[in-house]
Order: sequence, then structure tokens, then C-alpha cells
Amino acid sequence: MGTYAVQLASHHFGADVTGACSGANLDLVKSLGASQVIDYTREDFTQSGETYDVVFDAVGKLAPARGKKALKTGGVYINVHADSDGGEKLEYMLILKELVEAGKLKPVIDRVYPLKQIVEAHRYVEQGHKKGNVVITVGQ
Repeated sequence: MGTYAVQLASHHFGADVTGACSGANLDLVKSLGASQVIDYTREDFTQSGETYDVVFDAVGKLAPARGKKALKTGGVYINVHADSDGGEKLEYMLILKELVEAGKLKPVIDRVYPLKQIVEAHRYVEQGHKKGNVVITVGQ
């Protein structure tokens, strides 16, 4: 979710993106289009005094009150786990598909697991340290 969000915001919508991630992901996030990156293990971006038009929590580990503290007046806080009515999800997926097919959105694949190893794949994702997406292959 986060790798696509950085690319969409910076390349598709022309936003100036500041990415907050672990030190291991700084180069990746910068390569995807973030103009600035913050290592959240060393610095709390909500305490820096900087404010943002949008704070998007792509992992769901940031308390909403902390995320909202870093917003400009009228800014928007979005959490990946927030409920939505889902009405446009198919439409959005088709837009993403078109962007990927046109080479305008780069999928970031961390690991690939066969379907028979789906339990291991879930365990890996639940550790919270994946870089990009985890793919499950079905068949050959």
C-alpha cells in the first residue's frame, strides 16, 4: 500500500512527498518518489513541528491522534485500516491496473510464496517488516 501511495502522490498527483519509514527502507522510498524521508526509528515526524496536507498511515500503526497532530489546518488523516463503503474499490483497482500496465506505477515485490506456503507468507507479513508486496503464486 505504501509503495503505491508514494508513487501515486508524487508522480501521478504531483505532490511533494515526505515518507516516514525505517532506516532500511529510506532508499527504496526515495527511489519511489519521496522528496524527503524520515527514519521513524530515530525521529518522530509528529514532534518535528512540520505540518502536512495529508498524513497517510499505510501500515496502521500510527495512533490517529498522533497523525492528526502533524496536519495543517484543513489537512486530511487517512489510515489504511479505516472503514470505507467500498463502492469505488473496483474502479480504483482498474485505474491502478492501467497505471501498472502503462509502466507509470512500479510494483515492489518483497517475496513470492507458493500457495502451499501461505501460512508462512502470512507469518512474514504479520512481522511488519516487509518491503513492498508479498505475492502468492497459484499453480505453475
